[in-house]
Amino acid sequence: MKSKHVEMRFWKQNSVCLRFLAATTLILAGTVAAQGQGTIAFSGQVAPYGTNYIEGGMQFRVIIPTPGAGSPNYDSMGVYGPITSPSNIPYNSTPYMLFFQQNSPNDNVSFSLTNGYTFGLTSVNLADPNSPSSSLDPIMFVGFLANGSSVTNTFTTPGGGATTFLNYTFTSAFSSGLTSVDILAPRWAMDNLVFGNVAPVPEPGTVGLLAVGLLAFVGRKIQGRRKP
Repeated sequence: MKSKHVEMRFWKQNSVCLRFLAATTLILAGTVAAQGQGTIAFSGQVAPYGTNYIEGGMQFRVIIPTPGAGSPNYDSMGVYGPITSPSNIPYNSTPYMLFFQQNSPNDNVSFSLTNGYTFGLTSVNLADPNSPSSSLDPIMFVGFLANGSSVTNTFTTPGGGATTFLNYTFTSAFSSGLTSVDILAPRWAMDNLVFGNVAPVPEPGTVGLLAVGLLAFVGRKIQGRRKP
């Protein structure tokens, strides 16, 4: 009977350590808390065309899997200033980026954070870069996650003679954990890309090693307390 009471007292005394270990392991196994957010307003310049653009820690690059035969043999991004008078590209009171796939059969724009952190996407303003728009323009975003999987979101501009941008909201699948995003569409215009949930990518094995270390530490403490 005495032995049973001693054992119960032992586990009661060490319950705090055990709860601490469980809570710490769960925190380490989860994602790191969000550390930043921002809006890419495309207020810079790509001269006006180029294959690389950086703003607010986000880098946009033209990926060219198969160069075309023309000159140039790839397509470029363009950042335009405010368009407030009749034009063949959308009206907008602030600068924006556009892309046309004309010279290369499969090039596209990809973007990611320059520090290698993961991020999430909230919303974006999109338009058909042809103005007025004569047809629907589906624009697909493919997000690549830190766990190796991918997610997709396709937004379709309305056509019907549209000349301005509309705001589109990403699904919850894009809310965090993205390492990079591809824009797969032959043409698009984009402004006010809102991102957030910025977090460092945990190194492989770090969580496991820390959990094992904590377990060993608590184990030594418990063994020490059990000694007469």
